[in-house]
Amino acid sequence: MKNIRGYFWHKHFNFLYRLYLLYYKHKIFFPKKSYSMLGEDLFIQKYFRNISKGVYVDVGAYHPYFWSNTHLLFKNKWKGINIDINPVSIELFKYARPNDTNINVAISNSNKKFIKYYTKNIINTMTTTNKYAAQTSYLKGYDVRKIKCQKLNYIISKSKFKNQKINFLNIDAEKSDLDVLKSLNFNKYKPDLICVEIHHRGSSFKNEKKLKSHPVYVFLRSKKYKIIWRKEYSFIFSF
Repeated sequence: MKNIRGYFWHKHFNFLYRLYLLYYKHKIFFPKKSYSMLGEDLFIQKYFRNISKGVYVDVGAYHPYFWSNTHLLFKNKWKGINIDINPVSIELFKYARPNDTNINVAISNSNKKFIKYYTKNIINTMTTTNKYAAQTSYLKGYDVRKIKCQKLNYIISKSKFKNQKINFLNIDAEKSDLDVLKSLNFNKYKPDLICVEIHHRGSSFKNEKKLKSHPVYVFLRSKKYKIIWRKEYSFIFSF
């Protein structure tokens, strides 16, 4: 009887804590006009206003609602792939978007089977595979863990979306974004829109020369993409 009671309370705690992480932690109690950090989702929704049931791929998805660039698309009956290196984040997506493909893995252009990642607490927005990003974000220290590593192209090719058009690619990989982009076969999967963060220490890229020399910008320009929306360090590209 003691074991049964313990099992009941364990499940009950998990249920309550999941609700806390989904809604209370980030104060998401009612539907919102925008769920993005900088309003990206409003532009994305308008851009795809004539497309119903499209496909998104969200790398570094973090949370189904909070600072999500794909939640408005999900509400409009889109489906897709949500990827995050934090297992707790993926558990939240499995609950909130059960018909999506939700994967706890690191995306890299490396052939390594496992990769280190750096984090703190059970869930946070700064979890990263970039050691320098961790050192600048976690000034009081961080935990080092290992996770399975795969290329984005491989994940899409093994999913139910392998033969479908990828309409929107969102990348928030905390300074590992270029590695994510390089792991995608653009000849086979060429997203209509790509939203990616381009960071430069101490600058919002008011100096266009710095922006145009940034490796992420250079890479996407080589794939014939151009910027159609920008705010602070968030950029949306189309081709």
